[in-house]
Amino acid sequence: MTKKFLLYGHGGSYNHGAEAIIKSTIKLIKNNYPDSHVLLSTHFKEQDMEFGIDVNEYCERDMHYAALDKSSSEKGKYDKLIYKSTIDKIDKDTVCLSVGGDNYCYDNWRRWKAIHERAIEAGAKSVLWSCSIEPSMMDKEMLDTLRTHHVITARESITYNSLKEHGLNNAVLCSDVAFALMSRKVDLPTNFIEYNTVGINISPLVVRREVKPGIILENIATLIEYIIKNTDMNIALIPHVVMSMDNDYAILKEVYDMFNSERICLVSDKLDAAQYKYVISKCRFGIFSRTHATIAAYSSGIPCIAIGYSIKSAGIAHDLGASDYVIGLDKFIDKFSLCTMFKNLMKNENIFSNNLEKIMELYVKNSRNCEVINVLR
Repeated sequence: MTKKFLLYGHGGSYNHGAEAIIKSTIKLIKNNYPDSHVLLSTHFKEQDMEFGIDVNEYCERDMHYAALDKSSSEKGKYDKLIYKSTIDKIDKDTVCLSVGGDNYCYDNWRRWKAIHERAIEAGAKSVLWSCSIEPSMMDKEMLDTLRTHHVITARESITYNSLKEHGLNNAVLCSDVAFALMSRKVDLPTNFIEYNTVGINISPLVVRREVKPGIILENIATLIEYIIKNTDMNIALIPHVVMSMDNDYAILKEVYDMFNSERICLVSDKLDAAQYKYVISKCRFGIFSRTHATIAAYSSGIPCIAIGYSIKSAGIAHDLGASDYVIGLDKFIDKFSLCTMFKNLMKNENIFSNNLEKIMELYVKNSRNCEVINVLR
């Protein structure tokens, strides 16, 4: 019988971290089940088709009920109707993978509970895949839901240990599946110097969550000024999420326009996840607010700073011995906070690189954990 896999919790491939998870997951499935039938439940089918997501079938939201949900004070009332086309595809022979990564870090996690509950009801396998979960959100309701998953692949040890502390026996520590994504060559922009460029990614998300208004962009400007005045390195501004409501490119263009310098380039917003990984792999250092930009850097051996706003960036850095290079939003004390950490990163460049080289092969191998594949059989 053909194995059927349903991937859900995916917001669209203009989030290139989500694209990286989806493509890496599909590759893992196809390598182990060549004749499998893969369905993708997505919020933006057109984005996934644009970036070549290789699935057999798509399930989309019912936008009528999505609009009703948006205006309703009773959250969750329409979840089963919004995702009816997804829920209707689930039978006892389906393996359901919730692939959103950090979907259980936010209040709207219950929308995925509706799909998970249908999987359990139908006798299907239900997996929370390559995830991080905010420990402070693990209340009784969430824990009761988490316990009923057949397996949870926690992508970092903070999530994994929290699940274990709450008595969950279904968790497996398994590196983010996107660590295994292969880069794909693309022409580098003008003013990009291979292996002597600092890649910078800033998201509207971290700006919205900053403790002091304007402090993030002030730190970025200070850092760029320092690099230009005190080093021979160039700077590449690299978007990684280009959703209309959360567009890195727009804010990076603001940064680009602040400077009139041939030492700075703005990377295209039209690349796919593998191409962005290629660009990042050609940097010397990185400063990234998007977790999957840091994953592209770590897996390419590039020393980087993670601007941390959630458990995922802190947890992954901890497991890689890079906790000293995570700067939480509450640590932006003045305009020099980021620059101070970057100077320390430069000083310890070789130590960081050598550490990544030693552990990365095993770490990437762990993203294809055979124990997990056995659970799905």
